[in-house]
Amino acid sequence: MSEPEVLIFPNADALAKAAVRRIVDLANAATGARGTCLLALSGGSLPPHIYRLLAAEPLRSQMPWAGLSVIWADERYLPFDHPDNNYLQARQSLLDHVPVPAKQIYPVPTYHPAAAQAATVYAHQLRALLDAHAGRIDIALLGMGPDGHTASLFPGYPALDAPQDQLAIAVVDSPKPPPTRISLTPAALNHAAAVIFLVAGADKAAKVRATLRDPYDPHVNPTQIVCPSGGQVIWMLDADAASEL
Repeated sequence: MSEPEVLIFPNADALAKAAVRRIVDLANAATGARGTCLLALSGGSLPPHIYRLLAAEPLRSQMPWAGLSVIWADERYLPFDHPDNNYLQARQSLLDHVPVPAKQIYPVPTYHPAAAQAATVYAHQLRALLDAHAGRIDIALLGMGPDGHTASLFPGYPALDAPQDQLAIAVVDSPKPPPTRISLTPAALNHAAAVIFLVAGADKAAKVRATLRDPYDPHVNPTQIVCPSGGQVIWMLDADAASEL
């Protein structure tokens, strides 16, 4: 993998506007080459702003919606209609407003009676999707918490050591509520052709510096484990998040 690309913007709004432009360009490149694009979404505070920009003109008309398939990098083990469910967040801010075919939207199946079962089913779905998309997640949108976690891969948690053939995993006793989640594994995220970390806020600055400057130790800095072979990693930061670089 090449060195990550680090882009710094004056504020979160400028970051979001640049991010949607990059997403549109990457999606069109993927569909132009193969006819399809596999996009992984995340929760958090910044993505809804980005989703709303994608759902509005002029970008709405520039996205290749018909060729898009949508998955989630992680999900809270909550019903689809729960206000903290990442799928619901994405539906309300993006998917209900754009012409992505419903059959190409793959929420984490949190309706299963156990999180481990939901993770197993999702892993099977993702394996089939990867087979249909040249083995790649074309675009993975990820955030980072003040503790350095990304998706639901938390510092020191067993999910960081998931086997290479495991694509999704149940995470229990999360340090953030809710305590039970389903996350793509490092192996799954490292199938990405392009990873975009979207990070805003001064509370993230220390971990941004640690991730980009400190020795490799993903149990301390989980974002370091996202390093796809042959892929690109793009850090899009506002000035506050970049203040310790």
